[in-house]
Amino acid sequence: MLAPYRWIQDYVKIDDTAEALAEKMIMTGNGVENIIHLGDDLTGVVVGRILKLEKHPDADRLQICQIDIGKDEPVQIVTGATNVFEGAYVPAALVGAKLPNGLNIKKGKLRGVPSLGMLCSGEELCIGEEDFPGAGVDGIFILQGEPKPGQDIREFLGLQGSVLEFEIGANRPDCLSMLGIAKEAAAAVQKPFVLPDVSFEPGSHKISELVSVDVQAQDLCPRYMAAGVLNVKIGPSPEWMKKRLREAGLRSINNIVDITNFVMLETGQPMHAFDASDIRGGKIVVRRAQEGETLVTLDGKERVLTPSMLMICDAQGPIGLAGVMGGENSEIKQTTTQVVFESANFMYGNIRQTSRALGLATESSMRYSKGVAPVTAELALKRALHLVCALQAGEVTQDSIDLCAVDLCEKHIDVPAKKVNDLLGTDIPAQEMVDYLQRVQIKTTLCDGILHCVIPQERGDIYGSADIAEEVARIYGYDRIDASVMTGEIAQGTISPLESAKDILRNYLCCTGFHECVTYSFAGVQDSKKLLIDMPDSIRIRNPLEDDTAYMRTNMLSDLLKCISNNLAKKNLQLRLFETGKIYIPKALPVTETPDEYPVLAMACVGENEDFYTLKGVVENIVMLLCGKSISCKRLQAPYFHPGRSAELSVDGNCIGEMGEIHMDVQENYDIGKPVYAAQIYLDRLLVCKKEIHQFTSLPKFPASERDIAVIVDESTGAGDVLETILASGTNKLEHAELFDVYRSEQLGADKKSLAYKLVFRADDRTLTDAETDGAVKKILTALEKEYQAKLR
Repeated sequence: MLAPYRWIQDYVKIDDTAEALAEKMIMTGNGVENIIHLGDDLTGVVVGRILKLEKHPDADRLQICQIDIGKDEPVQIVTGATNVFEGAYVPAALVGAKLPNGLNIKKGKLRGVPSLGMLCSGEELCIGEEDFPGAGVDGIFILQGEPKPGQDIREFLGLQGSVLEFEIGANRPDCLSMLGIAKEAAAAVQKPFVLPDVSFEPGSHKISELVSVDVQAQDLCPRYMAAGVLNVKIGPSPEWMKKRLREAGLRSINNIVDITNFVMLETGQPMHAFDASDIRGGKIVVRRAQEGETLVTLDGKERVLTPSMLMICDAQGPIGLAGVMGGENSEIKQTTTQVVFESANFMYGNIRQTSRALGLATESSMRYSKGVAPVTAELALKRALHLVCALQAGEVTQDSIDLCAVDLCEKHIDVPAKKVNDLLGTDIPAQEMVDYLQRVQIKTTLCDGILHCVIPQERGDIYGSADIAEEVARIYGYDRIDASVMTGEIAQGTISPLESAKDILRNYLCCTGFHECVTYSFAGVQDSKKLLIDMPDSIRIRNPLEDDTAYMRTNMLSDLLKCISNNLAKKNLQLRLFETGKIYIPKALPVTETPDEYPVLAMACVGENEDFYTLKGVVENIVMLLCGKSISCKRLQAPYFHPGRSAELSVDGNCIGEMGEIHMDVQENYDIGKPVYAAQIYLDRLLVCKKEIHQFTSLPKFPASERDIAVIVDESTGAGDVLETILASGTNKLEHAELFDVYRSEQLGADKKSLAYKLVFRADDRTLTDAETDGAVKKILTALEKEYQAKLR
């Protein structure tokens, strides 16, 4: 942020030098990066008056000038310019002069005639026609007004002065303005701050005669103000305004455009001026762009828009890119006679997204991207109308439009003075704190040791007692706070069972070829559509980065599928990915309290040798690692999974997650052309099932007895359910059971299948006889027949 020293002095009467002011502001927490002394790159150039002109004896295109530079004797300079004449006042660069373009002037001869300097053009002084009339001509810059021979050209043109360059933190967007900087300067030097004049004389016309406004996207435009100016007289701005803009790094264009730029720099509120005659239908509509809609911006480039971008439109189409740049079809022209001023508040996340997407950064988008307080819109509009009247640039409408959907009430914070001292480790008297807070424009009263603070609406960085303490500390002076040794008990750090489980998971999954990814905890309506589910009840983010990240996610599969799609597009065809994150479920709608947060492990794999069973094996190992238990699977009906290749995962009868092959329609929605297998495990539910005591047994002394059985059951009977019945109905001699084959054929019958299981029996004290093993097998078959009408194959 460039803040000309003279401009700061318009609001605060400062007696210090720029260097002294910078030092004091640094001590109050303001980052002064640099002090730029204007004109340091321009030395040795003075005002000269041409006394005599004569042709060069040996060159037709050269003239010998005798220049009065306020000395006893004139200086001789040879020039090739054709626009000079006797009596003209010109910039004369004497021997030893240094020009902004890096040129150093030396004594020389032109065709044998000595030349003790050079006459300068506006280009050589790095100034243009918009800065000074005549500076843009092809030739020597002929000075206007009442120059004095020998006067330093910097003094005559007003090119001297100091500019303070500030580094503005992300939490202080209010300081991206001259008023914000001036308030900080007033606090640093303990001088009163004076607001600029915002009074104006309204005319007889109403704004409704020029335009009406319809804000269709209030979530992106919480406040929109507009006022009109009739009988506009387009012309150059006064010299004082040109100088202010030039020192702040902007060029002068015309009085109306300069007013909007001046007010933006002064208040921090970007403004825009429309030619009212170009607003088709006499109506301004603030809406999201349509897919593929285009706009030619003021820089002459055509921009292709997306639905996430906010547009300023008239009855027929876009006329401005909200918060970034106006459209070429409504710009201020020399023939403009009616103007509509826009002073609006746009959501900073949307403007930042639009600016980045289009690669279009402007002074306006920079300020909106950091945040502009809605209350500033009114101050800026009134200031602009005041300047219109002061410059006699037109007749202001008697009223304005103000569509406001935000609360403009001031914030109130009550803080015990003792708490401020406790936070700072100081012993500052409470009344002193009041004085410090008043200096930073925080209206404060003291009652029974409590600081009652009224926070300025533009100070969005102040929320609680710690922020109040910070304001007190920086005005009191950080250098006055005594250093102290940190005290406290040393405690051994621990991690929660959940974090410990995550560490185990990461270690195991990375060892089995998985790669961890980290995604945003945000989602959009389109994520639910891609997963073929209705938009669930979700927490909407107040200031989303963009429309497709406007909600807190309730499902983690969408993010993993995006990662899979992105990797496949880059020819990374063999993938195993996982993420340990959270999903956010609202307690109730409308939202009045923070949502429930559930930790989730999401996994996905794609590629050769990957199928439902490879992922199921990984899930089984995870559950065994964390719980020491086995899982059971039941058929699952979820829109985003294949109906016949998905399962609900349970431990001890409690659902702990889901897994399956992603539905082909979902794969198509994410541009994935290969089968993807994914799982979601709810870690909080899984850890509840954890075995707290692990028992270890010695290796068996006696051999096992194995049997294989194959039973015919209905197609709808789950293999996992049958396995659970086998384990439950077997005697205590059944050590292990597992499915090893599933067979279907016409001979088995319609809607029938064969499930083959391997059974392992063992006794701790002896070798089992065939009769004992056969009896246990018979008991299992009886249970299966009773439960599932299973027949031994």
